Amino acid sequence: MFATTIPAAGAHVQAAHATPPIGHRLQAILDRAVRAPKTTFPGVALYVRRPGHPAWSGAAGKASIDPAMRMRAGDRFRAGSIMKPFIAAATLQLVEEGKFALDDPLTTVLPAGVTARFPDADQITVRMLLNHTSGIAQYTDAGFDREVLANPRRRWTTAELLDRAASMPRSGAPGERHSYSNANYNLLGLVLEHATGKPWRAVIRERIIEPLHLAHTSLPEPGHVPTGRDIAHAYQLVNGRLRDLTDVDSSMAGASGGHALLTTTKDLTRFLDALLAGRLFQRQETLKEMQTFVAAPEPTGKVGYGLGLERYVLPGGVEMVGHLGTTAGYRALVFRLPAQDIDIAMVITTPDDPTPVLIPVLKLLLAQRS
Repeated sequence: MFATTIPAAGAHVQAAHATPPIGHRLQAILDRAVRAPKTTFPGVALYVRRPGHPAWSGAAGKASIDPAMRMRAGDRFRAGSIMKPFIAAATLQLVEEGKFALDDPLTTVLPAGVTARFPDADQITVRMLLNHTSGIAQYTDAGFDREVLANPRRRWTTAELLDRAASMPRSGAPGERHSYSNANYNLLGLVLEHATGKPWRAVIRERIIEPLHLAHTSLPEPGHVPTGRDIAHAYQLVNGRLRDLTDVDSSMAGASGGHALLTTTKDLTRFLDALLAGRLFQRQETLKEMQTFVAAPEPTGKVGYGLGLERYVLPGGVEMVGHLGTTAGYRALVFRLPAQDIDIAMVITTPDDPTPVLIPVLKLLLAQRS
């Protein structure tokens, strides 16, 4: 995904006096991206925080095609797998409270009715779910996507999703290697419920969303499709035409992401900032554990996966920590560039390649560093 070389960390360009303010230049990147001939996404929104400067947010294109509505910086969208660091943070809070340990096996933290699907559940630990080294198969495939498209309002149960994963070939032995699987976080949702006696959505609201005052973030219940002028619609190319998938049910991937998390770019940045500052944990050691990455090399530039966090190293040596999110009709991301202390959150309203926006934005931000 991130094939284009980014300026090396520390490299910067001296701006001429006539150069427009960076906000105008960021907006121009968004405007060009939605107008480009090969662009498929109707809308884009971006939020940037960098040290010593006011935060900047902007948008371009359309939040809705029919009826036509322009995209706004504060529009809400489904954030896909960015749900995972929310789930991971709550899981680690419960570890701190002694509810269970990271290296407890599934047979200790979940009832037999759940673990019986997986014959080696006694060898799979909570940590392996968090960093995707459990070996449990990824159920999200082309067949699953077709089912979602055919019946977007179908209410999926966690049992259905886990049964689907259990029916597929394992990706490896427990702990053997990283292999991304939504089933891991569906199981973690059940771990939260088993440990607290509350639905996983309630756990995330009480422990993450409300304490951080994420006023524009919610977890819609299955069967409820939020509406409003501030909802950026989801689109996907189907048979050569953009299809509106805003009404895909929030249960389609459950606690692993999908349409479960409704949020904004600003709220995502607020969450990541609090998370990486350690404000969600009692001990700094917990954050250090979360940022212990196993090897997860991909052509996209991803090199590691921690406990609910992805680590990318882009051409040019630029490091990013955070998470990417893909779901029906959206591609979202929230990342920090640790060396530069820059936070960036973005969404495009198709599940396509975000680099036509992201790469120019990163180049500009790194060139502007003084």
